[in-house]
Amino acid sequence: MKKQLSEWQKKTMEQLLNQYENSKTYRGKNLMTQTFSVVPSKIYDEYDSDFADINLIHDFEQQMKELEERKLLSVKWKNHVIEKLIANPEKWIVYYELLGRKERYQLEQEQIGLYQEYLGVHAMLDRFCEEQIRRVEEGKKAKFPTEEARKILSLWKFLIENQEEILERELSIAVLGDSKLWEKTYCAKVCRLLKKYGNFEELLLGVDNEKEAIKIILAEYHVVPNPSFIYFKGDAELTFTDGQKFRININMPVAFTEKTLRNLKKIIIFTPKVMTVENLTSFNRLSKKDSFYIFLSGYHNRLKQQLLLKIYNDNKMKKWFHFGDIDPDGFYIIEHLKRGTGIPFEPVYMGINFLKKYDPYTKQLTENDIRKAKALQQQEKYGDIMEYMLREKKKLEQEIISWKERD
Repeated sequence: MKKQLSEWQKKTMEQLLNQYENSKTYRGKNLMTQTFSVVPSKIYDEYDSDFADINLIHDFEQQMKELEERKLLSVKWKNHVIEKLIANPEKWIVYYELLGRKERYQLEQEQIGLYQEYLGVHAMLDRFCEEQIRRVEEGKKAKFPTEEARKILSLWKFLIENQEEILERELSIAVLGDSKLWEKTYCAKVCRLLKKYGNFEELLLGVDNEKEAIKIILAEYHVVPNPSFIYFKGDAELTFTDGQKFRININMPVAFTEKTLRNLKKIIIFTPKVMTVENLTSFNRLSKKDSFYIFLSGYHNRLKQQLLLKIYNDNKMKKWFHFGDIDPDGFYIIEHLKRGTGIPFEPVYMGINFLKKYDPYTKQLTENDIRKAKALQQQEKYGDIMEYMLREKKKLEQEIISWKERD
C-alpha cells in the first residue's frame, strides 16, 4: 500500500504540476527542455525565517527527502538548507495518480464538451459559450470551474426558457436542489452574465444600483422574490377566458396575480382616464371617479407591459397617465413604460407647480439624481422640469401629493 502524502508533499506536487500544465512544454510548443521547480518558502512559508520552529523545519526537510527517495523530485541543497525542489518530468503520471487529479487536457475537453451542449439554445448563450470554448482551446482558463459552469449554464437556460412567474427559492430548488443556493452563490453571477451578453441597455437606462438592476433583469424572466400582484381600482368590467365576469368600482380595489391575469379575455373601463401609479400608498389614497387606477407592484416586466397593452387595446379612446415621484427615476419609469408598450403615457401631478406647491416636503437631489436628470436633458426629455430640479436641487415623493390632492 502506497504511503499517503502529507499536506506539504501534496502542496509541493500540486505547485510543480501547475507549473508544468501552464507551460509551453505541456502544449508541445517548447523547443527547449524546461525545468520545473519551487522554492521551499512557497510550500512552508516559515522555512527561511530565523524564528521558525526547528522541529518543523526538520520535519519539512524529511518529507521532501521522502519524495526524493520515491524519485518524484530532486532536492537541491545549499549551505545545508533546501534551495530548490525540482520536479522529475518522468513521473508526471504518478503525480496525477497520487493527487487523484485529472490531467488538464482531459479537463479542457470536458469543459469544451459542456459548453458545446448549450450551443443553439439562445444567441446570448451562444456568445458566452463560444467565447469560453475559444479560451480553453487557446490554453487559457475558462471563466468558471467546470462544476460551477455547469450550474450557471443550467440556470441561464432555465431563465431563457421560463414563461411563467416563479419565485426565487422555487428556481433554486428546481435547478440547484437547494432553496438558498441561488441567492447565496449564483444570483449575482448569472445576472452579471445576462447583463453583459444580453440586450438590457434600454431596460436599465438610468439604473446604477446593482441590486435594482438584478431585480429588473430577473423580472424580465418572470423571477420574483414573492408573488407579484396587479392592483385595479375604478369603474370597469373584467371578462375571463372561462366566461366569468367581474365588475369593480372606485371603492373596491382588487388585486390579481400575474398568473390569473393571463386568463383575462377583456377589460372594459368606463372612465375617461386610466392612470398607472408607482406607489401602493398613493394608489390606495387616490379616488377620483373619472379615473381607473392600476398599480403594477414591482418593476414593469414584459408580462406587465403585455397586460397594459391588452388593456390599452380594449380601451384606446381613453387618456393614459402615469403618476410617480417627481424625481429623475419617476420620469425614467414613464419612459420605460412608453418604450415597452407604445402607449402614449403622460405624467400627471409631476409638474413644476407641484414641486413649488409642496416645497416644504421636498428633498435634496443626490449625485445619482443629478446625473440622471442631466442624461434626460441630453435626450431632450422633460426639459422644463429637469431644468427646475437641477437648478433648485429638489425632488418630491408622490405620497404627499396623493394625500393632499385626494379630493
